[in-house]
Amino acid sequence: MATVILFVFGVIVGSFLNVLGLRWNSGLSLGGRSFCPVCGKKLCWHELIPVLSFVFLHGRCLQCKARISYQYPMVEILTGLIFATVPYIFIPVFCIYIVIGIYDIRHKIIPNSLVYASIALSLIVPLFIVHYSFLDWLAGPILFSFFALVWLISRGKAMGFGDAKLGLSVGLLLGAALGFSAVVLAFWVGAAIGITYMIFSPKKITIKSEMPFAPFIIFGSWLALILNLDLLHVSFF
Repeated sequence: MATVILFVFGVIVGSFLNVLGLRWNSGLSLGGRSFCPVCGKKLCWHELIPVLSFVFLHGRCLQCKARISYQYPMVEILTGLIFATVPYIFIPVFCIYIVIGIYDIRHKIIPNSLVYASIALSLIVPLFIVHYSFLDWLAGPILFSFFALVWLISRGKAMGFGDAKLGLSVGLLLGAALGFSAVVLAFWVGAAIGITYMIFSPKKITIKSEMPFAPFIIFGSWLALILNLDLLHVSFF
């Protein structure tokens, strides 16, 4: 029952995180009522029920019939799953990660204010973890250096510097075994989705096309944490 309650609460929070990610740095107030981005209609309460409203409205605006992005229910469900599966102490950081992921997908950049907030929280969380070694503290700088080196060598074409900062946060938050596993998963999932998209997308997508990487890092971090992965066998060193 506790898991169900956490999931439902997470879905509700996910609805707010959607708004936060879409309105961040847009000039729009975070406190204003939600509205249809096409016709401008202010949404009623029954159009704002997380996930269910999307289903009942068949994914379309009630007034202008414009399509509602699948991003809304997907983020809400993902947030619910995160709330139901990760230890409570990690939830605030993952909430910031979700907003970062939304913003990166839309703008292909990671806001400094958000990633710095995640780094600050990632420095605090390990203080409450009993088994946190010196190598775990080094995981953040190691991941930061790796991503920064890719960014430097590719001149920003293969990786953004924001990904390096996000890597610092993930490494500090998860430690060496989980943090390194998260990055491995991020590359695996990113490669699989990228290749699939190139094959089946009606748009002309090539290996050189720009793709936001933060969502893959975040997804990999979640999987590594809930599955307690050590893909590089760091614990044996």
